[in-house]
Amino acid sequence: MNKILIPIDGSEYSMRAVKFAAEFIALKPEVKVVVFSVDRLPQQFMVRDLYWVSSDIGESVRHIQEVFAEVREANFKKAAAYFNQKGLNVQCDYTFGNPAEEITHYAGKNGVDMIIMGTRGLSSLKEVFLGSVSHKVLQLSTCPVLLVK
Repeated sequence: MNKILIPIDGSEYSMRAVKFAAEFIALKPEVKVVVFSVDRLPQQFMVRDLYWVSSDIGESVRHIQEVFAEVREANFKKAAAYFNQKGLNVQCDYTFGNPAEEITHYAGKNGVDMIIMGTRGLSSLKEVFLGSVSHKVLQLSTCPVLLVK
């Protein structure tokens, strides 16, 4: 195992996955760790899966991007601290889009050997109605996925 992807959204469950991963990877410090975030764009900025064009954005969109960046950086800093305490380096990366699709796309494109992520612990019945990023990642991923409750 050479590379592990840890998707985060700042939730308690994603931070539990970060803590678990830091302990797990401390046993094999040569593993490359990527903490990954996917910013989901508001519906009004999405048209048939096409996102706004950077050169043609208004002030409200710039503000939304700034808020995403602030929250993302705070989450990255918090996640990286767990790994740094163990003397481990971590890379942080992000994208925009559908979280499950972007997580699995990134994993496939970047040679990820395992995804470690949190789950909200929803029952199967609730997942049918609400959907779940972790459930969709399980369905779409071509590499092993470890879910941390």
